[in-house]
Amino acid sequence: MSMSDKLSSRKNIKKSPGKTSFFHRLDVRFPWLKLAAVCLLGFIAIIDLLDLTVSKLSDPYDKIRIAPMSYHVRVTKRVLEGKMLVALTFDDGPSSATTPKLLDILYTEDVPATFFMLGNMARNNPDIVRRAESEGHVVASHTMYHQNLIRISTAAVRSDINEASTVFKDILGHLPTLTRPPYGNFNSTIGSIIGTPLILWSVDTLDWKNKSTDAIMETTLSQVHDGAIILMHDIHPTTVETVPTLISALRGLGYEFVTVPELVEIRGKKLTSGAAYYNFRP
Repeated sequence: MSMSDKLSSRKNIKKSPGKTSFFHRLDVRFPWLKLAAVCLLGFIAIIDLLDLTVSKLSDPYDKIRIAPMSYHVRVTKRVLEGKMLVALTFDDGPSSATTPKLLDILYTEDVPATFFMLGNMARNNPDIVRRAESEGHVVASHTMYHQNLIRISTAAVRSDINEASTVFKDILGHLPTLTRPPYGNFNSTIGSIIGTPLILWSVDTLDWKNKSTDAIMETTLSQVHDGAIILMHDIHPTTVETVPTLISALRGLGYEFVTVPELVEIRGKKLTSGAAYYNFRP
């Protein structure tokens, strides 16, 4: 073979795809590596899947989230029938500074509540809104901007309500089914515009005014009754700090805690859109 033929032969060998590559030599010498690699990748995928499943199962909030509110209502109706009941309600939030701490307390105490949230506050804190609902609380509307509805035009009322409804639907995927008009002020026209039952209160803690645990406790305990709707505001740190003491005191008096929809269901009531409700006594 001539020198030119040898050089041509060497060039052809170099151009042959894969024959002298590292991966080709590895595949020839250790053919079982492909199978080992596939098995390893499969094992990693299974571990990731198990880890994801365990994480979901161990989520501390899942003990409430696994039961939709409709199921929760049916269960509590059987358990709480004939007992003294109160509904804790919180207005004007959610606040990034105080509402998460309140949710931590309610979770620890296993107490459901009803939050009448402002649309503008909800829009700024969507994760807190979702957390409240996912933990078994009821998220309701307190309008968009906390305006005194009887002092603004009908068109302004409608605009405020519609804007708030849009905010809650965007965050939660559904419209609020209950509304609390700011200051408790409304009339029949406003009720028809709002289009949901209006939930007022029978126990005013005056926590916005008397910002101390002792004052809030004294005011609340002097008014509390079976079927009471208790008004508080989760934007005040003193209110949040008082909640554990209040829960303990009310439990000591024999009260059980429910959301407003639970209270309605357990007491066998039917709500009408535009109508106002202050309590649900037996």
